[in-house]
Amino acid sequence: MDYLPNRIPLGERLINIVLSSGLLLYGGYGLQVNDLYIPGKRTSGVHLHDEPALLMYAAFVCGCLVMLSVVVDHYDERNNEQKYRAFAKAFKWLGWGSFVASLVWHVAG
Repeated sequence: MDYLPNRIPLGERLINIVLSSGLLLYGGYGLQVNDLYIPGKRTSGVHLHDEPALLMYAAFVCGCLVMLSVVVDHYDERNNEQKYRAFAKAFKWLGWGSFVASLVWHVAG
């Protein structure tokens, strides 16, 4: 059986690139002014400062890496999709861990 590399639709690739860029810019601005605002669905949201903001930005970076790995996988024609899946899974766990740690630190401090 011949190997066929992944083909990710252009729209999905563009959305991942735009969302990643926006997330990095939003988080970077929040760090710059030391007020990273995380909107809430049922509450008015949370304003993070100092270390909790850095942890949340780390979660943002992890999310961006996961989204951009989909784009890179599209252009990589080698038979290594399992490595991209493992990469994405690791950074999803790290990202969610950073997200939760940031909020716990904020509430505890």
